[in-house]
Amino acid sequence: MVTPMMKHTIFQGLLRTFALNKRRDYVVKPLIVIVLFLVLYAMIAVLVLHQGWQDLPASLLTAALVQLPFTAIAFGMLTYMDRIHAQLADLAMTDMLTGLPNRRAFVAQAGRAQAKGETGFVLIIDADHFKRINDTYGHAVGDRCLQAIAKRLNDVRRAEDLVGRIGGEEFGAFMPYCTLEEITRIGGKMCSTIMINLPEERDPLRLTLSVGAAETKPHEMIEAALSRADEALYAAKAGGRARLVVWSRSVMDRVA
Repeated sequence: MVTPMMKHTIFQGLLRTFALNKRRDYVVKPLIVIVLFLVLYAMIAVLVLHQGWQDLPASLLTAALVQLPFTAIAFGMLTYMDRIHAQLADLAMTDMLTGLPNRRAFVAQAGRAQAKGETGFVLIIDADHFKRINDTYGHAVGDRCLQAIAKRLNDVRRAEDLVGRIGGEEFGAFMPYCTLEEITRIGGKMCSTIMINLPEERDPLRLTLSVGAAETKPHEMIEAALSRADEALYAAKAGGRARLVVWSRSVMDRVA
């Protein structure tokens, strides 16, 4: 029985096989198909000649020539469908407000890196008093705050770091091969005040972030490191907000 997953896999395989994504594909793939059809027609022609059907090879050649434009159309449609499929897949993995990977994409990408043995630190970043900002200034200002947070994270992260919006006012970061000194320096930059100018207000809105960080362990599930980072974030909130707390057993015991 053909399951929906099998159909989806077959469909993706066809798109990857026949879509014209590279410059050379516009020559190589149609040429391969044409050659295959010509070989098929030649085999049929040889077969029918043995049967005495003298007019059939000419008919087959005519059919092959008629078929060429329809083959070109099929390649064009498959290419278009492949690009639409890629765009939809990208949209499904992107937070539209900030342009960052959403939780699903962040966990998947960080999980793949973690599975390869790329150790480092995972961070959970949370906007301080975000509900108060939404209640006081409205959701439009709240959205501007989220965009400002995304910009801050992109500004301070390293090229190899992954950042994403993992829910509400929470963001995540995965920093492979990062030392404690580096995470302390980068986390300090994250926590510095973000100034947001509001047209209706004389003074800018001051936004701060709390950050919980946890060192990852080789080949563990990324969710385990995120859980420890969430505990560290709780400690950062309890300690007065606008700060970085790196998870350790002694720190968690003090908070408890």
